[in-house]
Amino acid sequence: MEVDNTCPWNILWTDEAHFYLQGSVNTQNCRIWARENPFQMQPLPLHSQMTTVWCGFTTAFILCPFFYEEISPSGPAICTVNGTRYESLLRNQLIPALQQRGSVDRTIFMQDGAPPHIATPKKQLLNLHFGND
Repeated sequence: MEVDNTCPWNILWTDEAHFYLQGSVNTQNCRIWARENPFQMQPLPLHSQMTTVWCGFTTAFILCPFFYEEISPSGPAICTVNGTRYESLLRNQLIPALQQRGSVDRTIFMQDGAPPHIATPKKQLLNLHFGND
């Protein structure tokens, strides 16, 4: 059996990460006690603002980060990763970028087992472009 020494160089490593936009502490269970104006309220967000970013890289190149957001009437709005958004990323960003580089057929696509990644439509799309491995 012959070993393919080019294999590790063709792996496309991918993942998402959440980046918090401000250095705040989760204040959900925090109470502030004071002698002055005890009825004054300071509204605090329940969750810190964050953005979710996807990125992929090989030993030869980095695919530009993709920010998960949607355009709302008030401008860009941060959204979570779900199956529909992930499939859109694959169809509209990832696969065209690899096709542009001429590297789809030699790329080994790596992702984790997050629910948006393993749904049947995504598996079918990935199998179509990257094979059943």
